[in-house]
Amino acid sequence: MMGKSELLLVELKDGTLCRIAKAALNVFLSRGEVVRFKRSDGWIVVATGQLRDKKNDGAFNGVERRELP
Repeated sequence: MMGKSELLLVELKDGTLCRIAKAALNVFLSRGEVVRFKRSDGWIVVATGQLRDKKNDGAFNGVERRELP
């Protein structure tokens, strides 16, 4: 069973708020299904927020913020 820290709170295009696995976020983003998602420092709006470069996602060495506070 997944712990709470392994799930992200996201808002989908239809207004639904749900929790998805961190690994699924890129899939949902590539399909254009996510309007915004919650990082530890607040909500990130996909259309205007700074997102990770998909080709460098595996090499990310910063602080993980894709989690619930």
